[in-house]
Amino acid sequence: MARLDSSILHEIVHVVQTRARIPERITVLKRQYQLTYLEDHKQRMEEALRRHDPDRLNMLFGQLASKVKYQVLRKVAAPKAKRAATRTSRNRTPTTRRKKRAQAR
Repeated sequence: MARLDSSILHEIVHVVQTRARIPERITVLKRQYQLTYLEDHKQRMEEALRRHDPDRLNMLFGQLASKVKYQVLRKVAAPKAKRAATRTSRNRTPTTRRKKRAQAR
């Protein structure tokens, strides 16, 4: 199993154990992932949480690798006008002006 797969599965288990809910999205290695659970696995996990049945929950965690799919969520780029405004405001920072004055002297 790849390192990323293992990290995602560990994060799912961590969220389930700490928050007592099944996550739809998780963040691993500074990236957000959308989760899709196969068959009725999510319902089984929710039922085990409601019943406070740790044995059943651990069994379901063991099957998790084959029952969950994930997809990276991409950040939507800002509109061009907003990006252009951001660039010009960055170029006009006071520190940039000071550096230019120092170079001119």
